[in-house]
Amino acid sequence: MKRQLASLILFIATALGAFAQTPDLLVTMPVPPSTLERLDERSGYIIQHFWDTFNPKSSFSNLQALDRTMGQFFGIAPYAPAEDVHASIDHLIAIVGKAKADNLVTLAEIAERHVYGDTADIHSEELLYPFVKAVATTKKVKSPLKARYTAIYKQLDNSQIGMIPADFTYTRPDGTTGTLSENKTPYTLLFFYDPDCLDCRMAKARLSADIALPALIDNGQLSIMAIYPDEPTAEWREDAKGLPANWIVGAYPEADQHFTMEMTPEIYFLDKEHKILAKDILTDNILSTFSRYINY
Repeated sequence: MKRQLASLILFIATALGAFAQTPDLLVTMPVPPSTLERLDERSGYIIQHFWDTFNPKSSFSNLQALDRTMGQFFGIAPYAPAEDVHASIDHLIAIVGKAKADNLVTLAEIAERHVYGDTADIHSEELLYPFVKAVATTKKVKSPLKARYTAIYKQLDNSQIGMIPADFTYTRPDGTTGTLSENKTPYTLLFFYDPDCLDCRMAKARLSADIALPALIDNGQLSIMAIYPDEPTAEWREDAKGLPANWIVGAYPEADQHFTMEMTPEIYFLDKEHKILAKDILTDNILSTFSRYINY
């Protein structure tokens, strides 16, 4: 079995080297040295040297080829060490921005199609983030699309694992307001939901019925913040009456401007400083997530 696995990895690694002959790319694909045998090592080498032959001045005259080239890069990226991928992206952004700042918008558009859009082969906010950050923070970018990518940057910057989201104010069903910063429990389950969403109602019912959660809330280890990402309507207030009394309930219309919501419902898990420990959590996985972070 080990021999079969080793053969498979060697086959994939050899295939990565064969990309050097792929036509219609704007780079000459690096060929890893034979001394590198592991898949991550060979992939890392290719990613490290991927943009060595890239011409940031002429490449933007052929956007189809640029799209294929970046698609090739993103196709190899999952197999390479993360630090190599990030360093390679930073290098690409630096040379493109130096040549012509507005071309950073084109990079962001292509990256969005490959790693973030509805038809993306892989979905990775982490890979998109440096591209939209470059557009948003480079003063020389004058493209009309700068505002759009600045909004995406602010959203991603506020809601990535390891980051601390900006404080926000929500409206309770009784009309009073509260803030995220007021919550001081060691852990917080930030539960964005819509009363009209079937999956949200099912998640709400399962969380409400769980035996362990009330104990965690009562002993001060956990808070559940059920946030409706829209205006505090009368219909929402009526629905909120059915939520557990020990939950924090509020409406926050600007939520989708500051938090990514790829799933419905969207669930974030925060620590005492409100740093995001996990996101996109399925209801079925919530208790196992708690078991990793919370001492019962």
